[in-house]
This record gives sequence, structure tokens and C-alpha cells, in this order.
Amino acid sequence: MKYWGILGIVLVGLPVWAGEIKAIVNDTPISAFDVESRAKMIMLQQAGRVGKLTDDLRKEALDDLIDERIKMQEIAKQQIQVSDEEVAEALAHLEAQNGLPSGGFRKMMAEQGVPYQTLVNQTAANLGWLRVMQKAGRTLTVKPAEIQARHKVIKKELSRESISFAEIVMPTEEEALTVWQRLQDGADFGTMVELHSTADSRVNGGRVSGVTRNYYGADVAEILDQMQVGQLSRPIPVSGGYALILMLNKREAVRGDTIKIWELAQAIVPPDSIANTLLQQPVKGGCKTFVEIVKDDAVAGSLQQGRVSPAQLPTDILQILKKAKFKTVAGPMQTPAGLLYFMKCSESEERVMPTDAELQSQLESEKMELISRQLLSEIKRDVVIEYK
Repeated sequence: MKYWGILGIVLVGLPVWAGEIKAIVNDTPISAFDVESRAKMIMLQQAGRVGKLTDDLRKEALDDLIDERIKMQEIAKQQIQVSDEEVAEALAHLEAQNGLPSGGFRKMMAEQGVPYQTLVNQTAANLGWLRVMQKAGRTLTVKPAEIQARHKVIKKELSRESISFAEIVMPTEEEALTVWQRLQDGADFGTMVELHSTADSRVNGGRVSGVTRNYYGADVAEILDQMQVGQLSRPIPVSGGYALILMLNKREAVRGDTIKIWELAQAIVPPDSIANTLLQQPVKGGCKTFVEIVKDDAVAGSLQQGRVSPAQLPTDILQILKKAKFKTVAGPMQTPAGLLYFMKCSESEERVMPTDAELQSQLESEKMELISRQLLSEIKRDVVIEYK
């Protein structure tokens, strides 16, 4: 998700100097630079990018740093050592878990202007704190009944359809249309969220995750049903004004432990193109041949191939593909840009229910977090925190 820098940097147009002290934990200072760096890292972890920092985010960062300083002081008090090699190994493991190459965190954080040392410090504190808890004899156990109870909760959650999207909510339709046009012209969605959205979701980059189709009400639900993943809506009347919605994900209701996944190819071609003529005939060779036929004539950006859950598809497209055989051409659908063709390449089942071992690991992590908070609370009683 995370180098040291010069004495000062400019954030939101104001100079922030490392020498400005925001708090002192016992005799250890926390500087404004520390707070800004941690706040930016928190935003990067939550929203995938760094934008305008809020006072609430800075407060969260300061609280996080105070807890971290207390942990580090206790680690030092107990003469617990955490080596650079251990930190590097932990970060490498975390990169692998997130599908990042070696050095991926450093590159990501540099691109967003977040000091890499912020992540290094946090990781070292976490590793040392685990040993503090072990020395304190705080143990945890996960019973089989707890695993089964969590299994039921997850199964119930997966049994309902849900959607995830990003929103920009503005008070007037005129403002919404202006922002919509800027997005069409290539403006960054996250930046538009920061500058214009009045919704609570703006602190998360506008993201709203795992809600039902009725999030805005029945009228808007019909619009959401028709939206494809990656599609941006025009201004939609909602409570509080007008919303621009960028569909991020659709999840179908899961009746068992798996969901159906299609490998799908699609492209839009002009009606007078050679590709259109060829696609009107039987196509042999499956999706590889389909791509070869359309690649020269496809409208820019329309040739796509990837994995998708049927629930992620708009109703009209889903109805076409449900009837289509695999490795045969489906369509066309008339669009303003041309004729839209599809081909289902293959189908697979993917497990969505976690295994008992995964649930046990999840529950252990939750219990460990609870133990951590309890131990930290006990230590805090003897800590002097001075805010500046």
C-alpha cells in the first residue's frame, strides 16, 4: 500500500515544515510532516490515490501516529529488536498478496508523493508490537462454532445482489452537466469528486461499496440495472441534488459456494466494414479468430476481452448472451458508434465462499486486533500526551 525528504514540502498551497510539532508522546515529538505523510498514506490505502487532505483525515493520522509512538516506546522498553531484513520481508510478502512486483509499494507511493519511510515505520511498529503481545501472554483461540457462525453470516450476505460504484453528487443539474462534460473530455474522476461532490462518500473518492440496487430508490434502481461496469451515467436526480454515477462492480446473488464467470470478447465495428461482413458468417476458431477479424476495423477502445460475471452485464446484453452458444458470434446490437458484437469464449465456476482455514485466519486477525487495543489502552494510562 507505501523516503525521507527535504525539510519542508508544499501541501495544498501552504508550507508544512518538519519542525512544526503537533504532539509529544512522552518525550517523542510528532511533526506536521509526519502527520501529512501518514494522512496521505491512509488516503492512498483507502482510495487508491492521494487527493485533498481533510482535517478529519489529519486527525485520524495524528491518532494513528500517537498509537504508533506508544507502541515503539514499549518495544524499546522491552528491548525487542526488529531488523531491516524482517521489515523488507514483510513488505515483500504484502506486495505479493496485493499482486504487486518487487518495489511496487515504493513506486506507487512515489507517484502519489507519499514518503516510503512512512510505510517502513508502520511495518516495523506492527512487527515489534506482535512480539510485545506475545511476551504479555495474550493468547487467542477460535472455536469451530465461531467459524460456522461466520460462514452463515457471509453466506447470507452473498445471497443478495449488490453493486459498487463511485458518485459525484452536486446540488444543481447545471453543475452536474458541466462536470459530466469535463469527464467526457478526460478529467480525472477522483479530482472531480474532491472539487464538486457534496456526498459523504467524497472522503473515499466517491466510492459506495456493496449496496443494493435500491440505494437511491426504485426509480434510480432501474437506471443502475441497465448500467454496465465502467459506464458513467448522465446526471441523475437523487436526494440531495444530481448524481453522476460510475459503475465499478455488480455482484450477483450466490446460491451456492461458487459463481459463474464468462470469458467474453466484444467489439464495435462500422456497418460498412469488412469485419461486419465476416461476422455475419459462421466463424470458426473461437475468440482468437473473432479478435483477428475485428482488430483492424473495431472502433477505438471498443475491442475488449476479459472475465466477467453475467450479473455485471446490462439486461439487454445479458439476454443476448444467455441465448448465445460458446465460441459463436452474438449480436449485433445497434449503438451510436456502430454495431456491437460479442463472443462467449469459455465458462468457469469460481469459489466465493472462504474456506474454514481462511475464516479461522480472519477471526484470529480480528481477535488479535481486539487484544492489541486492550493492551494499548492499558499502556496509555501511564503515557503523557501533549498536543500542540
